[in-house]
Amino acid sequence: MTTALFLLRCTEIGIAVADLDLLTIGLVMDMWTEKGNDGAQYEKVASQEDFDRF
Repeated sequence: MTTALFLLRCTEIGIAVADLDLLTIGLVMDMWTEKGNDGAQYEKVASQEDFDRF
């Protein structure tokens, strides 16, 4: 990943350049990945009963 692409990813998720001193590259990439997963639809989500059986 180039510096320009990293800064583009930061602006896509609303991170200011001044805030980058407080974040790691890994954290920024995790935030960007989670942004991509926000619209995911799952066929079946575990219920409380499923957790109780587990």
